[in-house]
Amino acid sequence: MIPYPTDHDDPGAAAAPGRARAAVDPVLRACLHTLPEAVRVVCAYQLGWGDRTGAPTGRGTGAGRAIGPALVLAAARAVGGPEEAALPAAAAVELVRQSTLLHAGVTGRAPGARRRPPTRAVFGTTGAGAAGDAMAALAVRLVAGRPEAVTLLCDRLIELCGARAARHAAGPAAALPGPGALFGLACALGGIHAGASPRVTAALDAFGRAMGAATAPTPATRAAPLARLTPTTRPAPAAGLAPTALPTPATRLAPAAPPTPSAPAAGAHAPAGARYTAPAGPGSPLEQLARALPGPGEAAGLVALYRLIARTDP
Repeated sequence: MIPYPTDHDDPGAAAAPGRARAAVDPVLRACLHTLPEAVRVVCAYQLGWGDRTGAPTGRGTGAGRAIGPALVLAAARAVGGPEEAALPAAAAVELVRQSTLLHAGVTGRAPGARRRPPTRAVFGTTGAGAAGDAMAALAVRLVAGRPEAVTLLCDRLIELCGARAARHAAGPAAALPGPGALFGLACALGGIHAGASPRVTAALDAFGRAMGAATAPTPATRAAPLARLTPTTRPAPAAGLAPTALPTPATRLAPAAPPTPSAPAAGAHAPAGARYTAPAGPGSPLEQLARALPGPGEAAGLVALYRLIARTDP
């Protein structure tokens, strides 16, 4: 039994997305300044930094929307590396997310409503698509110093494109792709930029994918305890990573007895200092990650973010 804290054990977990946003915003702004003005205006609008004319709005992407960068920085800390080394990767993950949202908007399938017209409605399909392509290119540029990160990022971009194309072919009733691919990318890039080995990077990727599956926006999965943090399928290994480094196919863990004390349900408030233990079998991404890291406690920051995400609306 390996103890993992809830987000109530770590008051800093709720502030992690805001800290990550404050850290990556300067990197993102510097990236946007390298773009042609016509594309830069669209990207700034998408990020909430400018209006349709390019005039500053004083707003940003919002703390609640920086989960990806927060995961990157938490993964870097988990493997014992400095957060500063992972800042380019954190910004790259946010750019990938924004690129995906832009292209989802181009096809009319972006989830959720915004308080202002969507980017596609303001700049048209061509303008929004060009901005999405530019953001993806900027993400690759940010990790260009690490070939393994470039390969992983490009493979994940292709995967996301494939998911969007498959949904388009299946029709409007098909479910939107979950956040697993992006969460896995965030965790893996954080590990790579902190100097993690391929084995640790693969474990981080699998954990992020499982986190995305467990926090999918459905009532059943959002309330799932940490013990169910197992993917339904084995993720494909990223290029450059030894296949043997990937965790073995996970089996859904159904403990014979409930954890003691039990994990609070989504939206519930645990007593101060409350902890729970999650049974972890040899095939679960959580157990694999705990074994790959220097010590079981190193995964606490990532698990605290999982608990936070599971209780926060997307």
